[in-house]
Amino acid sequence: MKTDAVPVLTGKSLFRDNELVYVNRSDELKEFNGIMHKHDFIEIAYVISGKGLHIVGDRKYNTSKGDLFIVNYDMPHGFFPDPADGTEPVVYNCVFMPNFLDASLIGSMYFQDIFSSFLFKSFFPEESPKNADLSLKGTEYQDIGNLFRKMYEEYKNRNKGYIEIIRAYLIELIVKILRLMDKNRQSNISQQNQRLVYQAVEYLRNNYKTDIRLDELAAKSFISKNYFSRLFKEVTGISFTDYVQNLRIDEACNLLKNTDMKVTDIAHQVGFKDMKFFYEVFKKLTGKTPGEFRKS
Repeated sequence: MKTDAVPVLTGKSLFRDNELVYVNRSDELKEFNGIMHKHDFIEIAYVISGKGLHIVGDRKYNTSKGDLFIVNYDMPHGFFPDPADGTEPVVYNCVFMPNFLDASLIGSMYFQDIFSSFLFKSFFPEESPKNADLSLKGTEYQDIGNLFRKMYEEYKNRNKGYIEIIRAYLIELIVKILRLMDKNRQSNISQQNQRLVYQAVEYLRNNYKTDIRLDELAAKSFISKNYFSRLFKEVTGISFTDYVQNLRIDEACNLLKNTDMKVTDIAHQVGFKDMKFFYEVFKKLTGKTPGEFRKS
């Protein structure tokens, strides 16, 4: 199924004023049932009854009661009726922006390890599992279902303090999801974190001439700045800042050797706005000034 030019469902169109969370059942937002769409928020979808087809990107999943999916931002997806008998899945949806959650949770090492694990498939869909992120039965199905139901009722009734209660339930939901996923994914976390950093490295190689900010790059993976910085250094052996500076100085050396461009023009082209800083970094990494390097 083609996933280009799919409609975008934005948080701005769903969230109430000054809120960063939205909870519903699929039978309440029917205009997005049975069509591919994408969004600018994280979605946790939980099938509570029925069966059907869930398409995420180019992958198709037969889905039924107890299946749970985490869908990252900008990932085309949609729930569809069962091709055999037309049965439609009924799905609880909790959608939110990352900063809706408690900051201490987002920053914790455990949360970041597993959270990056279940967002991993959004960045590398070719390595996605063939089934739902979780397929729950028995008490686990009831436990997760009860959390969704309580969030849904709080959101619908809007009693005093409902946002705080939803936040608490959502944190509980995520932690319980992490525990369940932890059973069979712990061995893959290190490899997946490496892949996230490799993706960032590829982005840096293609965009080092622009004004790249660590927090912006980390946000692309919904990973905190500090955690992303630690992962980057663990995988590459150097800090994010040093890596970018090495890329820029390497290109500056190439331009100094192979062109007649002015030093100031070279500095600006490789991403340095401050000439004094360019000279400092160049001398630190090469042991020479740009002029000395060009003559050598």
